[in-house]
Amino acid sequence: MKFKFLLFIIIFNLFSCSKNNMVSPRIQQDLSIKEFPQKWELFKMSIGMQADSELTGEDMRYQENYIFESDSTFSKTRIQDSTETIVRGTYSIKNQNDEQLILLTFYEENSLIGNCSTEPVEYLNLHLDTQTLFSNWWACDGPGLYYKQVSLE
Repeated sequence: MKFKFLLFIIIFNLFSCSKNNMVSPRIQQDLSIKEFPQKWELFKMSIGMQADSELTGEDMRYQENYIFESDSTFSKTRIQDSTETIVRGTYSIKNQNDEQLILLTFYEENSLIGNCSTEPVEYLNLHLDTQTLFSNWWACDGPGLYYKQVSLE
């Protein structure tokens, strides 16, 4: 599993490089300078590599969101089959190879963690062009998960 993840990172970085040394399409701003709390809601998931594998809205297997607080804590909420599950942890922001990576560390092991390892962590990338967060879980055959920022209700 770790080999697949490492291979993905290497390939991803190769394709992220620009011939003209142009600015990478990853956001360079730090979440700490934005207003808090922030809510990021799952709006699209892709299953597999087929073009028709994208699901949105009520067609998705579950509804999910992250709420980021100014004190570097977060909560992740998933609603699946009318059951709501909330887990919590801390986050940190890493700038790596001209992209912003958000490392989520959960307080405890749980079924909501989507990653390529057995550690209680997740990685999210912030994408400038689409203003979305996306999970790196798809790098090891997990679903592609895409989140957009929404206002708190």
